[in-house]
Amino acid sequence: MWRIGDEVALTRSPIRATRHTVWTGLVGGEGATMTEENLNTPASPVIVGIDGSERDATCIAWGAGAAMRTGRPMVLVHALNLTAELVAPDLIGGSVPAMDGGTDTLLQAALAGTRARFPDVQVTGTSPTGSSDRELIAASEGAHLLVVGSRRVAGFERLILGRSALAVAMHAHCPVVILPEGSRTDAEGPVVVGVDGSPASQNALDRAFWIAHLRDTSVRIVTTWNVEVVDGMVVTTPGTDAWRSVENRYRSVVEKQLSLVPRDWSDIPHEVAVVRGSPAKVLTEESARSSLLVVGSRGRGGFRGMLLGSVTHKVLETATCPVMVVRH
Repeated sequence: MWRIGDEVALTRSPIRATRHTVWTGLVGGEGATMTEENLNTPASPVIVGIDGSERDATCIAWGAGAAMRTGRPMVLVHALNLTAELVAPDLIGGSVPAMDGGTDTLLQAALAGTRARFPDVQVTGTSPTGSSDRELIAASEGAHLLVVGSRRVAGFERLILGRSALAVAMHAHCPVVILPEGSRTDAEGPVVVGVDGSPASQNALDRAFWIAHLRDTSVRIVTTWNVEVVDGMVVTTPGTDAWRSVENRYRSVVEKQLSLVPRDWSDIPHEVAVVRGSPAKVLTEESARSSLLVVGSRGRGGFRGMLLGSVTHKVLETATCPVMVVRH
């Protein structure tokens, strides 16, 4: 566990009064391309994967919140992988669907409950026949967001529909929000985003600011370092010139990325933390006190897309708050 006093470099900002010191940088630059307008195309829906488990309510609530904030419709997707479900329902993480004259009664019940709970959300549903991961990936094409739940089994993440949440996060055509088992939709805290200077993390940073704008909250930007050498010596002692040199170098990378965030969001409170430690471990610890963790991913959507980075992969396995994966 890193200690704020000796492993986190922060400078002051008026975001909040805590024992932490925080830094605020300039937001907005000539290179900014992501805007509220092009993030908020009304035609693209919020997709929510359901399977009849208790996790459905959390996923639907999260998706409905996103739909209401952006004025979008929501689509519930219940994939009917009938062969797998009838042969081994305990392995796919959900119940066997009840069918009545060809009607997916599980989906119909979910739609009725959603309309009663969120009357302002335009919600429809679909029951494609096929494996849950492939059907959700197909549904994500042209979508604004895909929301799924997960549960841990022997240390691994699994989708509410029984397939790997990693597979959907890896190949979806839109950002994916994965809700760990037990996560809350009303959790307070900043939107935390991990950055490393890469184009993938720039996309994640832009998205984090936009979400913070919608939620009227702050952004906490986290960058990490582990082993660094200055003047031929490994940096190990906090507060030394060498330690500050490393921190300043990493902070300059964040400053450059902040300069590319659209000026539309320049008034959003934000803080930067330069933390010594492994990225996955640091971001997992950050997830315990955030409302959403945003991470970037390499590659394009579809089954030919590149694999998730190792950090994002690990964070999906260990984070305790909802995690959004933003593809580059």
